[in-house]
Amino acid sequence: MNAFALECREVSAGYARAERVLTGVTFGVARAGRLVLLGRSGSGKSTLLRLLNRLVEPLAGSISFEGRPLAEHDPLALRRRVALVGQTPIAFEGTVRDNLATRPRGAAQPSDDVIVGSLDDVGLSGDFLERAAESLSVGERQRMCLARALVWDPAVLLLDEPTSALDPKSLAVVAELVLQLVERRSLSVIAATHQPELVRRLDAPVLLLENGSANGSPSTDDVARYLDGR
Repeated sequence: MNAFALECREVSAGYARAERVLTGVTFGVARAGRLVLLGRSGSGKSTLLRLLNRLVEPLAGSISFEGRPLAEHDPLALRRRVALVGQTPIAFEGTVRDNLATRPRGAAQPSDDVIVGSLDDVGLSGDFLERAAESLSVGERQRMCLARALVWDPAVLLLDEPTSALDPKSLAVVAELVLQLVERRSLSVIAATHQPELVRRLDAPVLLLENGSANGSPSTDDVARYLDGR
């Protein structure tokens, strides 16, 4: 069995009529492992996350999931196993139950047990199921979005600035939930963030993106510089 949940080798990416956003990025994330992506706005953090579940295709290099080339995976099926949770917690119209029961094309309807279990995993009780999703606080919405991803039993969570819209108390709750999910569900987590508290709590290796390149062994001073916004 391959040791890595996700692995990139010399991956480059870019968009039409633009210079390459990423060049020669190489790293691996172990099963149930963690990785923090650091870098200034425009450094390619979001692009890299989108590469990992085929929302963007690489210009060069290779990406594999559980030892198999990403290009061999059906994109919709892959996105259930490599789930992306963005910085803005999106609530669909309807109840929390409706949100968690929303299924991608071709997927079976999730059972009530799965829905309730996913909600419980993010620290929300079954009492939330019949609440209007739009009535939730920002922190509760973000946890609902995590639960919505967990319904499909992902192997990897991709978190794009998951706590940037949260107050310090909610940030601490979500960060702790992520750590618990790593243990409880043997999830691999890749988190793009600029928030020192989340970096501290995740206590994970750092991949520093700068000028399109990736540094997998940044110094403590380099990490501090980016977290301080210098």
